[in-house]
Amino acid sequence: MADFWQDLLQKQIPFPDKLVLQDPQCFIPLANMGIISVTGDDAESFLQNLLTNDVSDLSVNQAQRSGFCTAKGRLFALFILIRRDNGYQIMLPKNMVKLLQQRLSMYILRSKVSIRDESENMYCLATVTQNAIKSDNLQLIDYPNDNTRSIAICDKENIENVISQFEQQGLALAPQGYWEQLDIEQGLVMIWPETKELFTPQQINLDLVGGVSFSKGCYPGQEIVARLHYLGKPSRRLFIATANDNQSADLAEEIFTEDNKVAGHIVSYQYNGQLLTLLLSLKLEASSAALFLKNGTPLKVSASNGESS
Repeated sequence: MADFWQDLLQKQIPFPDKLVLQDPQCFIPLANMGIISVTGDDAESFLQNLLTNDVSDLSVNQAQRSGFCTAKGRLFALFILIRRDNGYQIMLPKNMVKLLQQRLSMYILRSKVSIRDESENMYCLATVTQNAIKSDNLQLIDYPNDNTRSIAICDKENIENVISQFEQQGLALAPQGYWEQLDIEQGLVMIWPETKELFTPQQINLDLVGGVSFSKGCYPGQEIVARLHYLGKPSRRLFIATANDNQSADLAEEIFTEDNKVAGHIVSYQYNGQLLTLLLSLKLEASSAALFLKNGTPLKVSASNGESS
């Protein structure tokens, strides 16, 4: 089945594909996403004491956006948390899986919890559709913050049958870049090794997309995140920007003002064949100024998730 998955990935055409962009019915293999499973009698309380969101709010086969912070309130990881009958699954970038697994394992102590990397046994899929999609071998999970998108985690044995069912229901194969572009347009981000421990939740608008609970108990960094929420104001927020530039940007790359002062950093980006589209964590005081990539390309900046520039 691994051969089938690799063949499927090779069929994914480069982004953008105008035919796909005009077609709301598609499925997307998310090849750069991995899975951590958290199971055991204490799985819920274990995660509740560590994550930014309220784990107890989740029903079985429901997902939420959540994060894991350092003691200084900086995001070590950001991910989609899914509750299952026997525990939880965490979907996040593959190159963050080992890092988060190791960090979470430090907190197990005497808890009855098992934390496993399932990335070699499970494949991550997504759908974009206005209609209900069914699969006999797969539970589609509503994607947080977007009712037209779903995510699914499929084991190797069932992947070929699942894809066949998708195709029979009229879903076209779409490039992963399409999914990433939708995330950017909606101000939804992930944390990658390059941006690990660089941002507080508020600096990437995690609190504005339902990824932070201010009514749950403590977690690492909670005091700093809560103090900023109740007593202060974020100095940075997330903004969408575009640039007429076909050169590659870099995660965590600095953004500059006209007088060469650092205004913020790149959180994510996608080149759609015409424009470079980015999500930037910017200092509010600089967000309305003329801003530039490090190579001097000017940026057009607009607000994200309800923040005004």
